[in-house]
Amino acid sequence: MDITVPKSLEALVRRKVDEGHYSTEDEVVADALRLMQARDEVAQIKRARLQDAIDRGYQDVTAGNVIRLESDDQIDAFFADL
Repeated sequence: MDITVPKSLEALVRRKVDEGHYSTEDEVVADALRLMQARDEVAQIKRARLQDAIDRGYQDVTAGNVIRLESDDQIDAFFADL
């Protein structure tokens, strides 16, 4: 597979090789792709955790497990107890 790197990133790729962080330009690109893959996996995990929290929240509301806070004082007291 041939990859064209934008001119704006060529210097960065070359600098990483020149500084000895990588042996070849291909290694720089491969590592960048691994980092992108890891970032995507972390984002997927965060989305799943958020969806789980939302689902649990809906279940709590449906089951009546809620606290009704109607004034600023009640809200302040609630957060002060956390």
